[in-house]
Parts: sequence; structure tokens; C-alpha cells
Amino acid sequence: MSTDNFTDPSFEGGQPSSRKMFDISREQRTEVRFNFWSNSTNSVLLVLLSIFEAIIVIALEATIFSKFYHTQFSSNNLGLGIPVYLMIFIFSQVFQVFLAWDAVRAQNTIQVIAFLLFNICCFVYAVFQFKQIADALDSKNPDLEELATSLTFLIDRLLITVAVITGVCQLLYFYIGARLYQEFGWKIYKKIGADPEIRNMYRWYQIILTILKIDFFFFLGYSIQYLVLVLEPDDSEFPLTIVAIPLTCLFLVLAVYAVMYI
Repeated sequence: MSTDNFTDPSFEGGQPSSRKMFDISREQRTEVRFNFWSNSTNSVLLVLLSIFEAIIVIALEATIFSKFYHTQFSSNNLGLGIPVYLMIFIFSQVFQVFLAWDAVRAQNTIQVIAFLLFNICCFVYAVFQFKQIADALDSKNPDLEELATSLTFLIDRLLITVAVITGVCQLLYFYIGARLYQEFGWKIYKKIGADPEIRNMYRWYQIILTILKIDFFFFLGYSIQYLVLVLEPDDSEFPLTIVAIPLTCLFLVLAVYAVMYI
């Protein structure tokens, strides 16, 4: 739901009607849903930059995954989780594109801030990958020393590129995000006015929606790690976790829909 959902207050018997205040026409929904590209240049830049970052990072992380997974290091204790962590990081880039697109579509200032924080987390993990993979390649087997050296040489350079791309994009996100915060804030003000109560309601509405959407990523990420790295196929929690994943995702989608339209 965008700021267009918050129409000007109507008065019934001298009192503002909250039901009409939160009403939206079908034409307004269609316009917000399909014409978000024309909202502003900053909106387009945010989405395109997130797509650019995702393409580059996914390509580099997929290369690291391929190089590492087909070696003996992926079967070691410290190396077992590396392919899983790489896949979750790849998924985070896809989710980040959705987060950026949905933020500008809904003109959600809170979600723009959440997007910036999410990318900071991606940057921190991109830096942390150096130590994580270095520990996994630290083998005491002399037969694997040459392979570890060659892999470290290649993967370190790929990881440096990932960290640089993520860091540079983050700086650009700060600039674009600041512009969007001002732009969306002005549009919100024009739609819902200066009433502190209504503005506070709308702010909490944005916060709840953003938390529900981010919950989707963190729940999937945690569930996949728990399913692959902790549980065994013969554990009683294994089938329960498999069943719980799609059900919880469905409940999160329904929760978002309920907050937006009910």
C-alpha cells in the first residue's frame, strides 16, 4: 500500500471518517502498482542499482560456490556450511532487489531505511567471508596444501570484488535513500496532512509491514541452515521443519495482506 491509500479526510457529521481516510480506489491501486517507474528518477536509480549489484554479486558468489563445492574442503567440518552460507547470500541479493522495488512502489520510507540496513549487513558479511573461507581452507593435510593455496588466491580476489561492489553501492544507496526519504516524506505529508495522530498511525503501519517482509528472509535463512547443517534425515524435527517452512511463509504473506487490506 502506498501513500495514495491515505486519501484526504472526509467529514461525516463534523467528524473525520477514518474509514474513508484509508479507502483507495481501484484506479489508484493500478496506478501505484504498474507506474512506479515514473514516480521519480531516484526510484528508478535505486531499483536499477540494486539489480546491478545483485547480478555482479550473484555471479561472483556462484563462481566461489562452484570452485569450493567441488573440492575436498567442502566435506570438512568447517567447510560443510560454506556452500549453504553462499546460497543464502545469493538469495539475499535477490531479496534485496525485491525490497528496493517494493519500497519505491509503496513509497515506504521505513522500508527504504530497512533496505539500507539490509545492504549494510550484506557488506559486513561480505567482509566476514574472508575469515570464514580462510578457516575452511586451512587444512593440516600436506596433500591439500597446494590446492588450498590456489583456491585462496582465486577466492580472495573474488571476495575483494564482492566487498568493493557492495561497499560502493552502499555509498550510493545512502545518497539515493536520503533523496527518497525527503521525496516520500513530502508526498506523505500532502496525502495525510500534519495531524500527529494520523502520521503516527501511518508510521507504525509502515514499520509493521517492513518487519513482516524482512521476517520472510530471516526465517527462510535460519530454517535452511537448521535443516541442512543441524538436523539429520532420521530426526523427528526434520519432516516437521520441512512442513513448517511453506506454512510459515504462507502465514507471513497472509499477515502482510491482512495489514494492508483488512
